Amino acid sequence: MRVDIRERPTPLSQEGVVQAVADAAHRRGVETYVVGGFVRDRLLGRGGKDIDLLTVDNDGSDVLADVARQFGWAPPQRFERFGTGQIRGDGFIVEVVRARAERYDAASRKPDVRPGTLEEDIWRRDFTVNALCQSLDGLIIDVTGRGLDDLRHQVLRTPLDPELTFSEDPLRMFRAARFTAQLGFLPAPGLPEAMTRMASRSAILSAERVAEEMRRLLLSENPRAGLELLRDGGLLDVWFPELAAMVGVEQGGFHIYDVFDHSTHTVADTPAELVLRLAGLLHDVGKPPTHAIDEAGKHTFYNHAAVGADMASELLSRLRFSHAEIDAVALLVRHHLRPIQYRPDEWSDAAVRRLVRDVADQRGRLLELARADTHASSFPDTDAIDELEQRMARLDAGGAVSRMRPPLNGDEIIEMAGGRTPGRWVGTVQRAIEEAILEGAIPADDCRAARHWLEQHRHLLAG
Repeated sequence: MRVDIRERPTPLSQEGVVQAVADAAHRRGVETYVVGGFVRDRLLGRGGKDIDLLTVDNDGSDVLADVARQFGWAPPQRFERFGTGQIRGDGFIVEVVRARAERYDAASRKPDVRPGTLEEDIWRRDFTVNALCQSLDGLIIDVTGRGLDDLRHQVLRTPLDPELTFSEDPLRMFRAARFTAQLGFLPAPGLPEAMTRMASRSAILSAERVAEEMRRLLLSENPRAGLELLRDGGLLDVWFPELAAMVGVEQGGFHIYDVFDHSTHTVADTPAELVLRLAGLLHDVGKPPTHAIDEAGKHTFYNHAAVGADMASELLSRLRFSHAEIDAVALLVRHHLRPIQYRPDEWSDAAVRRLVRDVADQRGRLLELARADTHASSFPDTDAIDELEQRMARLDAGGAVSRMRPPLNGDEIIEMAGGRTPGRWVGTVQRAIEEAILEGAIPADDCRAARHWLEQHRHLLAG
């Protein structure tokens, strides 16, 4: 029977979906379990709409089809490459995989797969807390015998020897860091050391898979813990040598951490937004290659913001981040010092307008980054940054400066110059007009005022 979702009196619940699965599995005679992160999170009292199912001696397609029909969802999709089926609806994603046993080739992440028992499938999973499963009548099954204890004590442990687990699928090392960040769990004794020994194995991973784990780690509640496990597990050296180079680099002055620790504290203090957290992680990536100690014994990092912007672009390009994300992060890294260096009694309105123009629609992120950067050191406060934010808003009322375009186009300038042959001089005139706007001599987007100003500065038209 097909049910019109709009006629449902209440929103569909986890329990409602699981019960529908149980009814369909019983009707079809398919041995089915709820497994993985969904079971873990339910025991932790965390909500979730991604439901993973495990079936034995059956691919579960009929079970999914029955559930989809009951709720009026689209028919199941099959992903033969991964041996999974999936249905979606009402915000839920229900995925099924047939129990299997695997044997991995040392040269790849692609295993040889054969149908397996429930126990064989559970033992090949990544961590004991993710190896818990639940029968459809509610019984928790702890095949490894350690999952419930590890969940209770918030420990991240592999079911088998960690080197074997990580060798079979090295992405599990990145997942360890991500779960540490997401769940607040501590790695079991020996886990970071096993990661270090197996870190080189991660070189077979695709950039896209690593980038996805990094996205999820950075957006977690405790990104510092995950980043520290990547450091301790040797994965920075393999995938992020620019970050590994930050470890142990002293700074001095107001700074109380080395460059890496300062950066992880900066990440943790920013709102959970990807571009901003990437910028927090990479804002000082240019410090190691620019580090020097002057005659007075002071640590210096001249031009590290510009150097870091180029390095951030290269690193994120290597990991296949989008052009928009790369450009935004690079811009934030390039300008991250300017709000921190702001002094109300020293900066002219023109200087503030230049900052508004240079960062355009990234203004809010830049100010958040500057506050987090300040909090991750021993600077006294962020009062000056708050004052700068207010001043930027006042001088950019309506967004005329941040969206500034030349009020006169090239044809208009050439016409005012009496038909002079086009050339680079036109761009020079437009930049002069822009500077006049920043200095407050011309209102932004005022063509008449721009013409009047240019008439008063005709030497620009003459060359």
